[in-house]
Amino acid sequence: MKRLHKIKALFALVLCLMLAGCGGGTKQEAADSAEEATVHFLTNLQNGEFEQARTYLEEENPLLTVFPPAEGEAAPELDAVYQQFREKMTGLTFRVGDEGAVGNSMVYITAAQYDFCSAINEAMLAAMETQCREGGTAFADYAGWLSQGITDASMGEEETVRAMATDKNGGYIIDHRGYTDHDFMNLFTGGFYDYADFQMAVCTNTIDNVEHTYYFAALGDQMIACVEEVSEANNGELDDETIAGLNEFYAQAAQQTPGMYMGVTKDGDRVVTHMGIDFQTADQNALVNSGLVSGSYQGNMADGKLSLSATISEFEKAGMTSSVTPVYKAEK
Repeated sequence: MKRLHKIKALFALVLCLMLAGCGGGTKQEAADSAEEATVHFLTNLQNGEFEQARTYLEEENPLLTVFPPAEGEAAPELDAVYQQFREKMTGLTFRVGDEGAVGNSMVYITAAQYDFCSAINEAMLAAMETQCREGGTAFADYAGWLSQGITDASMGEEETVRAMATDKNGGYIIDHRGYTDHDFMNLFTGGFYDYADFQMAVCTNTIDNVEHTYYFAALGDQMIACVEEVSEANNGELDDETIAGLNEFYAQAAQQTPGMYMGVTKDGDRVVTHMGIDFQTADQNALVNSGLVSGSYQGNMADGKLSLSATISEFEKAGMTSSVTPVYKAEK
């Protein structure tokens, strides 16, 4: 069975290859204790010294995925976004305490970082609303709203995690302890770790001169939002005032349904009906009524997930054309 090969593994490989050609790579700063080594590691992150920071991580550590890839690697349209994140990641604040447990290798890290995840999500929803109300490509421009989220991010709350800083062959290796990889990585990255395998899919078809377009935003294979657009020839049947009235009517109707955005706009001699869905907040009835999911789907994103690959597969069976960017390889 095929599954999505996340860009995370590729990012780690790129970093390893970059370091392999540098005469042995960057070395750790000398440390006499787990606490001191952890302070060095976090200071490297704070200063944007990512090559030095990665010397404290094993090659398979998920945190490597959010270190910026080499320019043009895998997702060139996101190069500027990762550079922007890299520069703002230096807002990290921290303090480290050595609990003297587990062979003096355990440390407690209390840290705060910009809340990139919440700000990016807000920017995405704002872009969705703009595209539904005004037309255009605000939601489709994922690099644009990812960048806007990074710009808008404010400092998040402090959190504390346990970590192990283990001395191995004269160098320290740092990893989480008693904490999931997901939460541990998001502590230092402000939730940007979630977006290391972001992708946008576009599915289209035309039937009897009616154009259908779906934009799907996904984290890995898990869809988080979509915009559906139906474009039809106007033929002078609806004037600008009527279209504006319909746009307002649909927008107000959508406000009564959590996670839904709607609008009607004019595009040349065509009228476009837009419907946006935030799968993180939309309830089951809204999803079923939209026709995007079957009645077997339960709850919202807190309870389950919608598969991007499965959705694209069903759309292609129905004759739709699809494209996905950035493109992630599939593994058997």
